[in-house]
Amino acid sequence: MHRIALAVSSLLVGTAALAQTEAPEAAQASAANAQVLPEVTIRSKYEREDLPSRAPGLKAASGARLGILGATSIVDAPVHVNAYTRELAEDWSALTLQDVLENDSAVVFTTNKNHLLQNFNLRGLDMTAMDIATNGLYGIAPANSVPIEMFERVEVLRGPNVLLSGMPPGSSVAGTVNMVTKRALPRQTIADLTVSYSSHSYFQAHADVGKRFGDEERLGIRFNGVYGKGEMGAKDEDQSRRVGALGLDYLGDRARFSLDLYKSVNKIDGGSPGMFSFAGNAAIVGVGYLLSPPSGDTNMFRGTHGKYDNSGVLARAELDFNSDWQGYIAAGGSEAEGKGLLFGTRAIVTGADGTTRGAIYNVHTKSERRTAEAGVIGKFDTGAIQHRLQLSANILKHKEGTYNTACAYCYTTNMYEPVTPTFPAAPTWGGYTVKNDFRSLAVADTLSFADDKLLLTIGGRHQTVKTPLVSNRSSDYSESRFSPMLAAVVRPWGEQISLFGNYTEGLEPGQVVGTGYTNTGEALAPKVTKQFELGVKVQAGELTHTFSAYQIKRPSFISNNASPLPTLVDDGEQRLRGLEWSAFGNLTKDVSLLGGITYIESEQRNTNLDTYGTPDWRARIGMDWTTPVQGLKVGGRVIYTGKQWLNSANTIRLPSWNRLDLNASYATKLGNIPVRFNGSVENVTDKNYWIGTFSDGFAMPGAPRTFKLSATVSF
Repeated sequence: MHRIALAVSSLLVGTAALAQTEAPEAAQASAANAQVLPEVTIRSKYEREDLPSRAPGLKAASGARLGILGATSIVDAPVHVNAYTRELAEDWSALTLQDVLENDSAVVFTTNKNHLLQNFNLRGLDMTAMDIATNGLYGIAPANSVPIEMFERVEVLRGPNVLLSGMPPGSSVAGTVNMVTKRALPRQTIADLTVSYSSHSYFQAHADVGKRFGDEERLGIRFNGVYGKGEMGAKDEDQSRRVGALGLDYLGDRARFSLDLYKSVNKIDGGSPGMFSFAGNAAIVGVGYLLSPPSGDTNMFRGTHGKYDNSGVLARAELDFNSDWQGYIAAGGSEAEGKGLLFGTRAIVTGADGTTRGAIYNVHTKSERRTAEAGVIGKFDTGAIQHRLQLSANILKHKEGTYNTACAYCYTTNMYEPVTPTFPAAPTWGGYTVKNDFRSLAVADTLSFADDKLLLTIGGRHQTVKTPLVSNRSSDYSESRFSPMLAAVVRPWGEQISLFGNYTEGLEPGQVVGTGYTNTGEALAPKVTKQFELGVKVQAGELTHTFSAYQIKRPSFISNNASPLPTLVDDGEQRLRGLEWSAFGNLTKDVSLLGGITYIESEQRNTNLDTYGTPDWRARIGMDWTTPVQGLKVGGRVIYTGKQWLNSANTIRLPSWNRLDLNASYATKLGNIPVRFNGSVENVTDKNYWIGTFSDGFAMPGAPRTFKLSATVSF
């Protein structure tokens, strides 16, 4: 963090005043000469006044921030978006972002549960932890695994949207996952201590403290500290987590400032679960099915050890020019370094009895990201049309390098009865091999017609993509692209039903063509992913539903196989067509619902083959019952993932799988001290199953039955 440049920063847009209740007339008459003090309504510690409130059921929020479009209610958003609350994370004793995103049907993970890296697939497109946004900006979040304890909300916007948030460091076009940091709350002091236990023997303590200072409570401080250690993941694998996060904010009459800092350290020692390739086994490919999966806690790589160290800072400042116009500036960055046997989790299955060839990689990886954004936001009218206009300028610089020494499938083991391998020596760090420089100018105008019955959003982002010359490339790269967005929300039948549609784009860097092609040295244009989406949002009682249908076309560079030399061209295409339903809220007074169903068809148009690693059906249905016993709530969820191709040749298929998870919580008091107990069981039936794919041909076993218990004391 010592090299991260700090910038002035703001608290999130718009701090609302506390609600006040006037005294009844009868009370005024009986105390005509007495001073009447306003009654103050205080939100719970789960809510910040500058965030959309929690929806009924408390697991999701009624709105989310959509990058350049600002904070928007779910029913007014022209895209499919959900926002998950801290209470959802606490109900499942969540440790990382993965524990929260498992509740979203558009998401499937592409690394093992509790892996040191957390990569996932959103709406059929890949995303890494490095592509997570923090308070609307990329380049701040940890590079390997995102700890959940320092965040208030998780906002998930599905589908490519370069206008809304710009390009992330890893250039994912899957969508936007935005993490909202915690803040000190008005009129209350937060002092929570949570102790947790997870099977097999992982223990953790989490302190969360916050307070506002001064007569007008202008200064706020919020600190979260986490220390955990014990067996987690594979059997006999020891993991430790250390997280420290500080959030400061100041509320002035016309200006707001904020500063967030964090440090996160993950360590593993003594082993790792495995990822198994079946693509090279002719006998298995011939019959088209896999061997039975090993237990999810099978320790394939005993002796594995590694450490991932992340730190980041984000500062914001915001100034009201008048009641309608506002300016802001934000800046920050992050650094990450990983050392050890971080990725040594791969094996090739060579025999029907589970015989495998193991691969070990001793890795040294580093990355740095720097980001800044400035802009203005204004509201004005043109006749009967209301406008919400935002202009912004953004810059993101990212550099990364990874080196390893490998024992490439150099020893024989068995995925049911693994042996301890011999590990290669540590590599020598050789400098950064990836450098990206993203700069953009963006504008978006949301026009409101006929008392908000029609909301029309028009905007675009001019993005410049630069990849400066580094040691492993022959020349640098610099190209630009203007990416438009058009979206609308229509309410023809009142407030309860909103029809929406959008055209959005995602952007990935092109490349300078290397040797061996007829067009060697040519700078290929950035790859443009295009999405068309139509949907409807329905508020039925205390339930909010979103239904959407979409098509995404993502290009790829392929060789045209011409002779004597081929030409590298932008002629490949992945086409995704999907249907989605998501819902949150209360089914009845005492029963809440959070869940969704996603159906995706993904095809490589240039080969007429289905995209591997893209399940056709995904369902996540969770329900909670507030029992007649005061403070007691019980619930559970069903997770279903449909069949999917394991390899790009479409010769091996992963079967579908389902899982039942249960949880319960009990809130009470010990004397005058509030205490909340949470317990959960994931994979209740302790089934062995293949959860998904890591890369072409690699299958991952699902985690075994896992118990989690926690107790939170509020002082």
